[in-house]
Amino acid sequence: MRLQSLIPVFLFFVAIMPKARAGIIPGLKQCVLLKGVCKDGGCTSTDSTIGVCNDEKKCCRRWWVLWPYPTPAPKSKSP
Repeated sequence: MRLQSLIPVFLFFVAIMPKARAGIIPGLKQCVLLKGVCKDGGCTSTDSTIGVCNDEKKCCRRWWVLWPYPTPAPKSKSP
């Protein structure tokens, strides 16, 4: 008897929950992992291009002369 009264409450909470996204684009995910930013139209003179986010955007990261940090090689499943 108690279970029947909880079903409408459960359905209400399921109805108001936001839809989940599948995830972010693989190029964008790699850019974020490399501490970069996806920019339209290319990188500036103080940025270096470290990848491609999609067809229109490039992954840019500021290069630092005083405290450089290495760019890790992207892991790939293909040989």
